[in-house]
Amino acid sequence: MPSDGFVILSNGDTLSGRITWRMKYVENNPVEIKFTPENGPAKIFNASEIRGFDDYVSMPSFKKGMPVFLNRLIDGRIKVFQNRSSAIYTTDKIETTSEFDGIEFRYSRDEGLTVGPTYKVSSRIIESRTRYSSYFITKDDGDLLKIDKDNFGTGFSTFFGDCPAIQLELDRNPDLRKFKNFMLLAEVYNHLCASLSVP
Repeated sequence: MPSDGFVILSNGDTLSGRITWRMKYVENNPVEIKFTPENGPAKIFNASEIRGFDDYVSMPSFKKGMPVFLNRLIDGRIKVFQNRSSAIYTTDKIETTSEFDGIEFRYSRDEGLTVGPTYKVSSRIIESRTRYSSYFITKDDGDLLKIDKDNFGTGFSTFFGDCPAIQLELDRNPDLRKFKNFMLLAEVYNHLCASLSVP
């Protein structure tokens, strides 16, 4: 079904129009869209021709390295992308943490996430992003890695260990180390640790 949106061309220009997904996939990720600009004919774009569209970014796929569109869930030093193959479909209530009272942030299911005086995101957004058993992740635009409950502990210090502010939050709230809170921790990291120098 077509929807209003935008594409980002290879030169960085942004065009608005109507986007229709094409039924071409690699590793369960879309590789092609039909784009109809506001004033002009429709054009088919594949993931090697544009930077992305809406919240989708053109990147090499995890296994084959072929250009695909990955849905970016979180942006910042740590970028988190949806792993479409790991969606969890259940009618059971998923266990989520209802509240964290951090040093520099606060999270509750009623009020959402607040980091400092300027950043706020609703609880609905964070909870809707936790319906996957694994994610793709990059840090400081490095290699695309797959993170899940099994390897989360071993990669934890690589992703979060360079920020003293995060360590203070972990000391105060050890439950942040659990994979179920990964998306919340990534959001907090990106706002508390954005100013750290990147190698």
